[in-house]
Amino acid sequence: MTLEEAIAEISGRVITACPDAVLRIVHASDEEASIRAYAHVGAEAAIKAATNDYTIELLTGEGLDVQVLVYDIATSLPPEG
Repeated sequence: MTLEEAIAEISGRVITACPDAVLRIVHASDEEASIRAYAHVGAEAAIKAATNDYTIELLTGEGLDVQVLVYDIATSLPPEG
């Protein structure tokens, strides 16, 4: 699996858990990225439940480190992009 495929899969899981989330992707290397999800505070648990096991699977099975960071959109506005 490529990093882009992993990002697409995780992004889909985030949007399924919280359809109004705003996502920003930051690439750190060919094997590392972070997905910053800006969503209402009540969505954090659902987003983490939808992504935590899969991100661990990617790290241990594929060597891909994709972190999902959840921010309260009411207090942390997403950067333009």
